[in-house]
Amino acid sequence: MFSCSGSDTPPEPINNEYELDGEVFEITTEMYWVAIGNQGAVDQLRLLEPMLDSDLYNLIILSPKSSSSSLEGTYIFSKTGDVGTYNLEFVHATDGQSESQWFTNGDSGDRLEIELMGKQDGRDVYRITLSSFTLNYGYWDYLASKWVSLGQKPFKLTYEGFISF
Repeated sequence: MFSCSGSDTPPEPINNEYELDGEVFEITTEMYWVAIGNQGAVDQLRLLEPMLDSDLYNLIILSPKSSSSSLEGTYIFSKTGDVGTYNLEFVHATDGQSESQWFTNGDSGDRLEIELMGKQDGRDVYRITLSSFTLNYGYWDYLASKWVSLGQKPFKLTYEGFISF
């Protein structure tokens, strides 16, 4: 949050973008919260971003597990769903329903930072940063009941804006 004292300097502005395998993509849509509701499942912060010159989307799913009703905090990567951890999934070229070109099984990542920056037009403004994440992309082989990796892609994300709850 910002304070009004003269000693505090406002944070540097950030670009709303994600980087996938060295290519930078502007974020043009608003993040939204999905309450899963299943016991043991982690609620999700989602971004459904349209792909250029396509009617398909990239879907970014962050699953931060907070210890309170507050979303703000620093999270470490883990698939356990324990308090203070997050997982990330990336679905590439999806129709927003069930079809996609590939999706990811999170592999490793830096800390996920979620900060409440203040209010704009009566709505909370959040800053979300993830400086480095390794996406293990591929598909699930249902017949063999196993993950089939097609490789890894580096990923980064910076976002400052609203989250629809």
